[in-house]
Amino acid sequence: MSDLPKPNQCPNCSSTAIDHYCSNCGQKIYQKRFTLKGFLAVVGNALNMERGFIYTLVWLFRNPGKVIDDYLQGKTKPYINPLNYILVICGVYAFLMLSLNIYDTGVETTSHFIGTDQHTSSPEVMEYQEKFMQIIKSYMNLLPILMLPFASLISKWCFRRKRLYYGEHLILNAYIFAQNILISVILAPFIFIIPALLPAFTLVSLSITLLYFTYAFHSFFKRSVFNAFAGTIAVYVGGLIFLVLFVSLSFMIVILITR
Repeated sequence: MSDLPKPNQCPNCSSTAIDHYCSNCGQKIYQKRFTLKGFLAVVGNALNMERGFIYTLVWLFRNPGKVIDDYLQGKTKPYINPLNYILVICGVYAFLMLSLNIYDTGVETTSHFIGTDQHTSSPEVMEYQEKFMQIIKSYMNLLPILMLPFASLISKWCFRRKRLYYGEHLILNAYIFAQNILISVILAPFIFIIPALLPAFTLVSLSITLLYFTYAFHSFFKRSVFNAFAGTIAVYVGGLIFLVLFVSLSFMIVILITR
């Protein structure tokens, strides 16, 4: 084994109050070089079932109410930061939706269903829709995060008896949104196996969204399933409507300014 010189100060902040960790900044003090065994230990820590990403992922399926309650009560160490969690999952989600052509197929299916396809819309409307959808496509990984403030305002009102702060609703919705998106990420590869599922993916994804939100709200707020489902409809659909209005308004402002 190769040992490093024993440090007398933290390599990160130069504090001398060190042992296995720096008392000032929390930096781990390494006294051995990274051999293959050391590298595998780093990988093991990253995938540690006792804390971090995998632990959070598993428990948000097993008992989302416990994860959210622990985090809001200050027990944050076992769990990944909710913003980091949703950022990572949204990045993977956006990649899969675009690379597997799920997004474009979903847009076509939805347009046909509500009767706004190219055969019934004017050229001006079609041009506007095309530009709008391109913006959505470009920023797909950020859309769930942009939806959080609106959804959290609604959940604060729907579940006001819990007397949570708005910031606490942001945290709980970040975890719930991220886990819901993760389910779509897990399902997406099945399109390779059963390509016929592609047109129905949006509908299936929406159904799972409503089910998981209901489960999570029921688990955390201890409400009846019916009450949790009603809250789900208000939070998700309402948040989605406000997001679309916000993005549409921003898009219209940009169009007017650039003309």
